[in-house]
Amino acid sequence: MIINVKKYLVFGSKDEMQKFFKDAQKAGFIEFIQKKPKSKEVSNNVSNLLNAIKVLKKQPVAEQATSLLDPLSLAVRINHDQTSLHQLEEEVRYIKSEIARITPFGDFSLEKVQALKDEANRIIQFLAMKSEKAKDTKLPPEVIYISSAYDLDYFIAINKDKKNYPNMIEMQIDQSISSLNYRLEYCYKKIQETEKQLKENAAYLDSLREELKKELNAQHLNDAKNGADYVMSSSLFAIQAWIPQNKIEAFKGLTKNLLVDFEEIKVEKKDRKPTYMENKGWSKVGEDLVHIYDTPDVSDKDPSTWILVFFAIFFAMIVSDAGYGLLYLALGLFIKFKFPNLKGMGKRFVKLILLLATCCIIWGTLTASFFGMDIGPENPFRKFSVLHFLAKEKTEYHMQQKDDVYYYWLGKFPNLKTAENGHEFMTKSVSYKEDKIEYESLTKFYDNILMEFSILMGVIHLILSFLRYLPRNWSGAGWILFMVGGYLYFPSQLNATTFVNFLHILDKPTAYLIGEYLVYAGIGLACVLSFIQRGFGAGLSELMNVVQVFADVLSYLRLYALALAGMIMGSTFNDIGISMGLGVGFIVIIIGHVVNIVLGIMGGVIHGLRLNFLEWYHYSFEGGGRRFSPLKLLK
Repeated sequence: MIINVKKYLVFGSKDEMQKFFKDAQKAGFIEFIQKKPKSKEVSNNVSNLLNAIKVLKKQPVAEQATSLLDPLSLAVRINHDQTSLHQLEEEVRYIKSEIARITPFGDFSLEKVQALKDEANRIIQFLAMKSEKAKDTKLPPEVIYISSAYDLDYFIAINKDKKNYPNMIEMQIDQSISSLNYRLEYCYKKIQETEKQLKENAAYLDSLREELKKELNAQHLNDAKNGADYVMSSSLFAIQAWIPQNKIEAFKGLTKNLLVDFEEIKVEKKDRKPTYMENKGWSKVGEDLVHIYDTPDVSDKDPSTWILVFFAIFFAMIVSDAGYGLLYLALGLFIKFKFPNLKGMGKRFVKLILLLATCCIIWGTLTASFFGMDIGPENPFRKFSVLHFLAKEKTEYHMQQKDDVYYYWLGKFPNLKTAENGHEFMTKSVSYKEDKIEYESLTKFYDNILMEFSILMGVIHLILSFLRYLPRNWSGAGWILFMVGGYLYFPSQLNATTFVNFLHILDKPTAYLIGEYLVYAGIGLACVLSFIQRGFGAGLSELMNVVQVFADVLSYLRLYALALAGMIMGSTFNDIGISMGLGVGFIVIIIGHVVNIVLGIMGGVIHGLRLNFLEWYHYSFEGGGRRFSPLKLLK
């Protein structure tokens, strides 16, 4: 829930200031208002610790040591070792390139070459030339060919004075291959020693993390104290703070034994009031999802539970496979038991995985979908399928009405005339495609029901959104009537059969009549209520929302489209794998389902959240809030 925060002026003796701020940090429910924006700069200790932790996280996991005498010195040493390692690796690259550059001249002693220069009073030049050009070039007698490599010919020239040769590059050789190889071996040895030291230091990763928390806590404490003003010859301190309404009594207890007092002050227009959200259990999981998109405004109602519930439902509808749900469940249980000490965000993430897995299993069972397999209509698994039950009811409705749908299927499959019930009707509409049995009417009715259910979910979801903000947006009552009316009216216009028809809630003429009245009454009511609440201009502009509401409802068809795409992909991979035989086919099926699972997760997360954050938020969420950021200890 979102709890109101109040603005207070806190003042007290400067002698009690340190203890007060430390106690406030331990309590963790006070946001001190800073006079200046917080500096993004961090202390050298924090910077060193962060860099050292980043280095050690790349090392193999090691058993953690129990204690460390001087974490800060170790952090400096680790960063120094890492810098040395980078320098050594860079030197190795340079030495290798240098060896490759001078290898065509062979391994020789630079000292002997220099002695020869001095004794003969000659200049020795090392030269290189493109091999193609060398073929067509007549070389002077003092230029001696040595070897060829890398599309280059290599030469030495011995002269009394230094000469320039056209199309030739003079090469400087400062070290022999022997000395370079010696240095290379030394670098390799130092790299090995440094890497070994870093791997050993990985045992202190937890100790460095604890030290980082201490340093950050100290820095946050100092930042908060720096926001205070000093009055009465600096004998008193004063600072403004935001405190949640339900923490006032706790704050009184915090200051009871200190020479510190507080007084509520007026919230000014320029103040940006923070949003304090307090949730526990599953609602806290929903709060994590809410913050992915935006922070609620202080005037908003907390959408955490709503977002969690409908995200889980939409995710399950998009994945639409009980088999995949079992895999998610196995993953969630593995993480839960592999890491039993998970806390905070990690623990809530596991809970979210288990919730999504459970919803996928339930929805996959209700729709008789399991790893994309073709489950025949006589399979016992169908007994648990609500989808099959609805399809049977819809079929029997058409059989009773003897409408155009009934005669369409009868014309395509004359044997359906003898069908006694909906199940028999669907199982007799058999066709064969590439030696595969297809139940055409069953598939068609399944698709239509899933499509309609997606739209119905959109209507329900948006109605709940309007209801949440009805006291603030009166026109929502009209749009609720419009959506209900649209659900009844538009299918009747198309002579389509909906849930309310084949479940015998309303017949088509009645649904058409009620729907038509509700559509026009809803639009009119929305405009009138908007006019009463906001004025004439708002009433006229409310008409523009007809298209918006209609489009938002249709946007929920993505639930059906993504689910259908996943089902088709799963079934297709199964068919391809079976046709290729046991060995290769099994690999194809595994790879195909892995791809389908990844795409399902992406689609489920992106579109499951999108329907909440865009379509649903549009009518019941202001957003743009600032998260409550109290001074607290990092744990």
